[in-house]
Amino acid sequence: MQAILRTLRLLVLGVTLFVPAFAVATVGAGAANAGAVELIEFAPGSDHASVGGAVVRGDADTYVLEARAGQTLTTELISVEGNARFSATAPDGRVLCAEETGSRITLPQNGYYTISVAPSRGNATYTLSVRIV
Repeated sequence: MQAILRTLRLLVLGVTLFVPAFAVATVGAGAANAGAVELIEFAPGSDHASVGGAVVRGDADTYVLEARAGQTLTTELISVEGNARFSATAPDGRVLCAEETGSRITLPQNGYYTISVAPSRGNATYTLSVRIV
């Protein structure tokens, strides 16, 4: 049952996040190619998670997480060469921050938020930490 719910959630995300994810990718990385798309889920009882990866020049990795209006999203991005940046987008497609390495944002609405990670130069290996309280 969990696998079915996860698959359905990802299908809904794919449809509802196409335009916002594209907007974030183009803001954060120029004309982005297809990068990774991953759902961030917190462990039971936890308010934070970390994900990591490597992204090549021209690509952007996109992470999606569900949150509620009024919650605070704290995000920190660390890259090996200091050459990665992220952009965050609200469920309605509004860009909340662009080309940052850290942010603290009070979320404006319920729904799925996207965080797109792209290199600022060359290729980038990174760790993205997010917390929602």
